[in-house]
Amino acid sequence: MPESGRLLYTSAMEGTAQAVPLARHRRFHTADLDEAREIVSRHFCAHRLDRRSVDGRFDACQNRARGRHVSLNYLRYGADVAIEPGELESFFLIQIPLFGTAAIQNGCRTVRSDPRTASLLNPDRRTKMRWHAGCEQLLVQIDRAYMHETVQHLTGCDITGGLRFDPRLDLTRAGLRGWYRGVRALVRAAESAEAFTGTDSLHQRLIEETLVADLIEAQPSTISPLLDRLSPAAPPAALRRALTVIHDRMEGPLSLPAIAAAAGVTPRSLQMAFRRELDVTPMQYLRDLRLRFARHLLLEGASDMTVGEACYRSGHAHFGRFSTAYREKFGESPHQTLRCEVA
Repeated sequence: MPESGRLLYTSAMEGTAQAVPLARHRRFHTADLDEAREIVSRHFCAHRLDRRSVDGRFDACQNRARGRHVSLNYLRYGADVAIEPGELESFFLIQIPLFGTAAIQNGCRTVRSDPRTASLLNPDRRTKMRWHAGCEQLLVQIDRAYMHETVQHLTGCDITGGLRFDPRLDLTRAGLRGWYRGVRALVRAAESAEAFTGTDSLHQRLIEETLVADLIEAQPSTISPLLDRLSPAAPPAALRRALTVIHDRMEGPLSLPAIAAAAGVTPRSLQMAFRRELDVTPMQYLRDLRLRFARHLLLEGASDMTVGEACYRSGHAHFGRFSTAYREKFGESPHQTLRCEVA
């Protein structure tokens, strides 16, 4: 049942009045700051929670529907509060204001968040937040390991380093607008016990896979360069085998005859299959993949990453040719990319 005194909210994106989200999944409702901090810590992580103003009534409430790797949450504090969780470590968190505003700092980036501008917290970046009085948010929590697993499935590459998103989500942008509609549909499904029921069903797995994959494809991140490569919708078996070989062995020496032998076809047949399905040669595909993987490594910006290391790890044997090809493809040098963080 919707709580008394707060029966409806109006979606700024949809302009419709609806019941408070996830009301049947109530976890707590309290006017005690310490109690709110302790319970929210159980569901997310340990954090500081302080009132920033004596004005307004502290009225904390959390509704939470837990899935296999994803949870949907409604959270409010009522008063103006400062929240410092540090690094989230084990999960990504998308925060979508339904009402009010918040200032979110994730690493070196600050997001001014409102019902049209959500925030995404990267787990390896320190976070500080200020939820202003009247702010109510819909939160999507995604397990970090599952996010990395989904990235690997989408890219076909073994992503061993960090994954970071641009922390600002423009919900008016086409791709994210569709993703947000999907989130709202899942909230309604959880409210009607059609999803997030605590069962590990195939239906729930497909829901979470679609939600996470659509976010990865819609929001800029350090792996965006790997998502831009060409890929056929339903490649022939020999081409699938060739693509698997290229992705598995791109860091080492790899020739056309070796790829063709592993795929079980002649080099000429493989050339024709790539031209027909992808409009590139196998070696052009390999070069493109290596450049995109190098860009991912540079955008990732690990503390020990150098341009030379990115060149080596992406399978390039000649540094000068790598730098030239990189600049031709991306319009900037590898050193310029390394100095620019996406998140």
